[in-house]
Amino acid sequence: MVGKTSRAMAGVVAGAMALSVCASDVDSESAPFLELRYRYSNLATDARPMAGHANTVRLQFGYLWAFGDRWKAYAEGTQVTSLFGRQYDDGSGRHSRYPVEADPKASGVTSAWLGYTQDGFELRVGRQYVRLDDGRFFSNNGWRQYPQSFDGVSVTWRPWQGGELRYDWLGQVNRTVGDDFFDRNQRRWVLNAHLLHFDQALAVGTLTTYGYFVRNDTLASNSVRTMGVRWKGSTPLGSGALGWTTELARQYNYENNPARFDLPYHLLEMTYGSKQVAIKAGEERLGGDGTTAFNVAYGAARAFNGWVVAFRIPRRGLQERYVGLFGTTSWARAVDWQVTYRHFMSAQGGPVLGNELDAGVRVDVGMGFSLEAQYGDYRASAHEVDERKVWLIAQYRWGKPVL
Repeated sequence: MVGKTSRAMAGVVAGAMALSVCASDVDSESAPFLELRYRYSNLATDARPMAGHANTVRLQFGYLWAFGDRWKAYAEGTQVTSLFGRQYDDGSGRHSRYPVEADPKASGVTSAWLGYTQDGFELRVGRQYVRLDDGRFFSNNGWRQYPQSFDGVSVTWRPWQGGELRYDWLGQVNRTVGDDFFDRNQRRWVLNAHLLHFDQALAVGTLTTYGYFVRNDTLASNSVRTMGVRWKGSTPLGSGALGWTTELARQYNYENNPARFDLPYHLLEMTYGSKQVAIKAGEERLGGDGTTAFNVAYGAARAFNGWVVAFRIPRRGLQERYVGLFGTTSWARAVDWQVTYRHFMSAQGGPVLGNELDAGVRVDVGMGFSLEAQYGDYRASAHEVDERKVWLIAQYRWGKPVL
């Protein structure tokens, strides 16, 4: 299956290159994309005897071919390299004295698709990034040095004003450990997934309904059916804007999953302020029945359950309440900043699991360069141990990423 998929991806890349040679007048949308991201991670946890130091570099290069107004093709490669030795556990468990930063050495084709667009209809075939809504259930996991991609077909149709219907069939997920990881069952999972997603713009906000039906033939415990509804919007209020997100979902076992469960999910978030400074507060609850927890295996984790990512969702579920400030300050350059405090409890009640403070600042240096610093401090109560992490990031980007 993997060999067939790799050959299919190579065929997409070769086909795109052939089309670029044959096209006599490629329009101005054709463009390269280059990104170089260096990240230093300082890692400390009471569970490991040694402090960790991870120096990783990500190099991405892609090219978008545009043929007239309807056809496009995109190919992208990613390489992740570790510098100055391996003073961290990259997720393989081979450096168990150190804390985990799951960015192993990796290289491969992370995107390779052929697309067609006409009159509100879009089609993509091949390896591509899939990010739905806020990325909780399906995401490219952009924080990791090696992004997550999916092999399949994506169809988007806009049948009327404000309405958008999307369908994805996914045959494989290529995970963030990359193609060089020692465990082949962690590199990629074979899927038979059908994702239905519908957006409708309202007078205030956007209403979304979705149904995700995922069979995982590599790891059956990740075969799930998730169905939900989401309302997100904002409106001017006083000197700022009031924003909100409300989401309700339920998740069930699906097809070959040996477990049986019916688990709830909800997200409630409010924001108020301006571009300069705003406040947010919210609650996310992922259900658990004591045996199985709500499954988010294909989505992002770090943006939701704390930057430290100190624990997996417990079997009794997870309830997180958070409050934060964020904004943008213009000095010589634009400076984005944020601070968030998180409080974790079991979804079924009981003692406090822990608390976390996250803070970050990002500076746009100009000419494609940016600098960023982030800090995460998790203090355990009834779950796991204390962990602290610091990240320093330098990035150069030329062109626009294609997602």
